[in-house]
Amino acid sequence: MLMPSVTPQGEPATVIVSSTTDVASSTLADALVEVAGFTSTGVNLHGEAVYQKGPYLLARFEGTIVSPPSLDEYFNPQAYIFLSRHSAESGIASLTAHTTGNFSAEAKFGGAGRELGRADPALLKNYLRALWARRSEAEGYEVTLEATHHGPTSLLKPVLFVELGSSERHWGDKNAAGVVARALMDSLASREIWTKVAIGFGGTHYPEKFTKLLVEEEMALSFVAPKYALEHVDEGVFGQMLQRTNAPVRYAVLDWKGLGPHKEKVVGLIKRFGLEEIRV
Repeated sequence: MLMPSVTPQGEPATVIVSSTTDVASSTLADALVEVAGFTSTGVNLHGEAVYQKGPYLLARFEGTIVSPPSLDEYFNPQAYIFLSRHSAESGIASLTAHTTGNFSAEAKFGGAGRELGRADPALLKNYLRALWARRSEAEGYEVTLEATHHGPTSLLKPVLFVELGSSERHWGDKNAAGVVARALMDSLASREIWTKVAIGFGGTHYPEKFTKLLVEEEMALSFVAPKYALEHVDEGVFGQMLQRTNAPVRYAVLDWKGLGPHKEKVVGLIKRFGLEEIRV
């Protein structure tokens, strides 16, 4: 178990989680140590040293990043940030971020079927904005939001995935990892709060309109259900999108041309739950 003295009293840590068996995750964790000054606490978790920088902890474990150990047994943070590789058949160099959850009953990559994780919309928005501001430092990389997908889904605090990809040749890129590390620390230091919070519907897995919204507008997003997942969105899933966001959700943002055959259903759910509809 972690000693109470690991984090400053009265200031719960944000716990950054890394897998030693995920190349990109390890590259990102090493970057936090090298460029952000994380140092060992002298405490181990499952045989791996826990690092600290102020109120932020960096915990490593051996295993699949989407199926971590029972972190809630060891930590009581404000949020968890997972460092991960990003994989895509396109192989496009990408720096991505997303919230977690499985809209369908299928849970191929961790978590439970038809269960969403918990989300902090400010955490996601602040990171993407900080990363966008540094995008010229990672030449050749796209910066993009991803739709909500995969686990873990059962952690008691909000989860954000921060990823480096999209292929093996990118996972060990120390420069790109350094950009991510600096942007992440910038975003955590800013702690900016956003009063306009929405959930998103439609578009592709890499929703350009929603990325643009987050980096240019005053709106924050928690969960994003892309076009391919809308068939699985019902009252129960919609309710989770609201309940598992750690800020009041007043808006639903729709990629109006990217809703496909489920447009009427989604609009009906938005009205039923009393959200303000915004079309992009």
